[in-house]
Amino acid sequence: MIQASSRCLGILGSGISHSLSPLIHNYSAAQLGIDAVYLRFDSPSRQFPGPDFFRAMWDFGALGFNVTVPFKEEAARTFLGSGLASVNTIYRGKNGWEATSTDAEGFLLGLAQLGCGLDDHEAVVFLGNGGAALALYEHFLKVTPRPLIVLRRTPERDAGWQKPVGRVEFLDLDAGTLDAVCQRYSKILLLQTTSAPLYGDRLDHLLPGLGSFKGTFVDLVYGKTSALLDDLKARKIPVQDGLPMLIGQALLGQKLWWGKSAEFSDVEAMLRSRAT
Repeated sequence: MIQASSRCLGILGSGISHSLSPLIHNYSAAQLGIDAVYLRFDSPSRQFPGPDFFRAMWDFGALGFNVTVPFKEEAARTFLGSGLASVNTIYRGKNGWEATSTDAEGFLLGLAQLGCGLDDHEAVVFLGNGGAALALYEHFLKVTPRPLIVLRRTPERDAGWQKPVGRVEFLDLDAGTLDAVCQRYSKILLLQTTSAPLYGDRLDHLLPGLGSFKGTFVDLVYGKTSALLDDLKARKIPVQDGLPMLIGQALLGQKLWWGKSAEFSDVEAMLRSRAT
């Protein structure tokens, strides 16, 4: 229940009416007995909030924020102290706002629900090079020796990415290239990281590239997943939508804001029940 004493949190993004973050965090606050309300800050102008916003929210006692499309990289440039290229969580530090990314660790928490991890695969392949892909890519460079392959349509977006020789490849995103990569490895962790399905593009044109695919497929989108997930699921290949990652990164954010978090299984059960 919202009270006069309730402290504010929220998600910063544009075109985010689909976001489940308010549902997750308000449910979790109620479960944990925390006097807080989580709101959606949806910018129709696609403008990331400036310093005045964050100063005011600090003075008002806000507890923190999530950052989502299209602001993750801009948030990292705003909060340079994070040392990251992509940020999804802002929280109260000792002397001011601090920022980090829980995307990668949240993804691994979600992947564990399938009973596997990064090193159970020969290579990691990203479809897309946006903010979500960048957060995972940076983390994976640190925690696994596996090859990282990024297939993308806009090469200029990854101009500033770390590209250690012999560890990574950056290739065009098309069905032929995807097929060639799938034929090189017997077990791939394939990540669909673009927001295309949210805007009606189910990526059907990539289906011919999956004929040789073996491994695990994760679509970071939830609610409106790609045709790739449906095809591979029908083939009995392990697949996952973006909900487990969303829950994982949300719970890690809660620990930064509140010092504790709801249970993964409780949040997932609540979300799945509402979807049926």
